[in-house]
Amino acid sequence: MEDQKIVKNRRQVLFTLADGSTVEGRVFLSLYEACHEGPQRVGELLNSEDAFIPVETASGTIHLNIVNIIAAHMPVMEEGDELMTLGEQYRVQITTSLGTVIEGEVFVNLPHDRSRVSDYLNQRDRFCRVFLAEEIVYIGTRFILSVRD
Repeated sequence: MEDQKIVKNRRQVLFTLADGSTVEGRVFLSLYEACHEGPQRVGELLNSEDAFIPVETASGTIHLNIVNIIAAHMPVMEEGDELMTLGEQYRVQITTSLGTVIEGEVFVNLPHDRSRVSDYLNQRDRFCRVFLAEEIVYIGTRFILSVRD
């Protein structure tokens, strides 16, 4: 059975949790994604139906409850894709339940009559994607207090 492991990509992520603590480690991503060509992205993992995700840390594997993840940070060079930057670009300032302010860019690629920041935030995804200078941050929408654009 040991030789029947499923091959996965690993991606380094820094998580901020609801209690303010952080967890840094590697998540496991599928080599293929049904919605697009190429491997699964961290954002797709976070917005999946799974309740827990395993994270390989320096002290062992921890299973994080996705509903308690405020933010997931990773380098834009590893997660980014030009398709993520299609649509209207908005500069936003997001305040989380911890009082943290995250400033970055969001891209709203929705029909023309629904291309506002509020339309992007009101999608059914659990996490929204924000581009910073060198990283992408996925922010848990349930922990967003306000968004200024």
